[in-house]
Amino acid sequence: MSHEDEFPRRESFDQHGVDPAIPDLTGVPAKPYPELPSVLGQFVSGVQDLLSENLVGIYLVGSLAVGGFDLDSDIDFLVVTNEELTDETASALQTMHARIYEQSCYPAKHLEGSYISRDVLNRAEAVDVQKLWYLDNGSTVLERSTHCNKWHVRWVLREHGVRLNGPEPDSLLDPVPDELIRKEVAGMIRLVAAEFAEAINGGLTFWTSRFGQSFAIITICRMLHTLDTGTVQSKLAGVKWGLKNLDPVWGDLIQKAWKEREGVRFCVKIRQRADSVALEKTIEFIQYAVREIPS
Repeated sequence: MSHEDEFPRRESFDQHGVDPAIPDLTGVPAKPYPELPSVLGQFVSGVQDLLSENLVGIYLVGSLAVGGFDLDSDIDFLVVTNEELTDETASALQTMHARIYEQSCYPAKHLEGSYISRDVLNRAEAVDVQKLWYLDNGSTVLERSTHCNKWHVRWVLREHGVRLNGPEPDSLLDPVPDELIRKEVAGMIRLVAAEFAEAINGGLTFWTSRFGQSFAIITICRMLHTLDTGTVQSKLAGVKWGLKNLDPVWGDLIQKAWKEREGVRFCVKIRQRADSVALEKTIEFIQYAVREIPS
């Protein structure tokens, strides 16, 4: 039976006895942002109204799914549809996102995610190739991007995705093979290494900012953790794993990066260049991570 055959009607109960048409906000935390459930309620309602029978389900991924959601986290989502969005529908969704963004609270301005059809979700050859309608963090414009069309996003959706509407996420797609997660993450580590090396001797960029420098350390720890386990876990889980399993010479750098993450807010750190010594140590750590990738 195909995945499409499993969901002939959205109003029928799914295999877990869940009515897919009823919004479920029970898994949405009220901390650190008490406005989050309300914002997501508006988001779910808007998507339901605009997509109608083309909607399969709405899910949270990212830190709200794997853990570690904090003051600087994005609100990552994935909307699964029956068919590809038309330009007209994408325009209507963009208007909805702009309306939500107008609210003066953090969650309303930091939704980030994509709209993906069941066909693309279940086609291996479409991964990192097919561009999806994507809303970037802090944006009100839907653009075409492969940002969310990744194996690790599929893994998070299936294994930890938070259902806001629709069938349970583990019924949407088959398990993601470990080797595909590891191959993708190895490529991502090499990409970070190339981008960081290019940025380090220039002016203020994402990677050379205080936020970007600490983000690089934490993200590399998470990705090395994924290479080791074949799973995608929280930032803190990656940091703890790194402190326990990586060369102890990097312990102080990792701990400082985590302290920086817990400190000054993103809006301040992104505008300040990181200390030159920290940047040099970070590029050395990233080069070490590249050497740790299994051949």
